[in-house]
Amino acid sequence: MKIKKDILIAWFFLIGAIIFEVVGTSFLKMENKAFGYIFMTLFIAFSYFLMGFAVRKIQIGIAYAVWELLGVVLILLVSFLLFRESLTNFQILGIVLSILGIIMINLGEIKEK
Repeated sequence: MKIKKDILIAWFFLIGAIIFEVVGTSFLKMENKAFGYIFMTLFIAFSYFLMGFAVRKIQIGIAYAVWELLGVVLILLVSFLLFRESLTNFQILGIVLSILGIIMINLGEIKEK
């Protein structure tokens, strides 16, 4: 039971790392570039800090793949919703395929016993 709890906590760290990465990357759109870079650096550094905790219980290949794929999907959604950038049909298809990829990666993960 402890292993499942540890893995669940690791996934919370990974989700936190992804959210901090997305927020940090979103700061690149700030008008004041100096503040944008400072906030981006802080958020992405904290993202890597959380990622470090996540990979203690999640395979690094799995964690990195999920981090990148979900990060890209969330950045696309942020650009669409907050910055009013448009998504093409290919980008929407890419989001759907990325989500399917994340599901397949997680289903194929070798679980600790």
